[in-house]
Amino acid sequence: MNAVENVARREGVSGLSIDAVAKEAGISKSSVVYDCGSKAALLTAFTRHQLCQYQERFDEALRAHAGQPNAWLRAMIDMGREAPTDDDVAITMLISASLGEHAECRDLMRESLAEDARRVAADAEDQGKMLQVLLAVHGLFFLECFGLHRFDEITRQELLDGLMDTLETDAGSSPATSASSDDT
Repeated sequence: MNAVENVARREGVSGLSIDAVAKEAGISKSSVVYDCGSKAALLTAFTRHQLCQYQERFDEALRAHAGQPNAWLRAMIDMGREAPTDDDVAITMLISASLGEHAECRDLMRESLAEDARRVAADAEDQGKMLQVLLAVHGLFFLECFGLHRFDEITRQELLDGLMDTLETDAGSSPATSASSDDT
């Protein structure tokens, strides 16, 4: 996966090929073909890899809020506390390019974002209000990770503090409500 990232950064997504990745990784082209089969599958594997890495960091943030109302959304706000690096922006751009070309990559991202919405709605007392907070958190992520706008550190923290204040007004769902929403 490091080879995919290195080639894409150096040559762009259009320069990403099974041959280039094999050379970068120091393995045979047939090994990459055996493991992935196609450029689309290679990009899907890379997207899945990046999502897994994000999920590991997210799970750690989620554990910090275990037992609290709206834990999923609290963890998302915590994840936004640190500005994306230039590497994060480059990876986002690579994944974004793959979304435009490959349905499998779009499906992975769609599933991940849908899970965020499902979890936030299931955890919330006021689903609409908490989904608005989710929308704001995702908006912040997308603006910064796509390199469209970078908030200074003070502003980012103030924005996230405001979202956390809004979140604090929601008592979360009761266990009975959460169980019934999981059945639907």
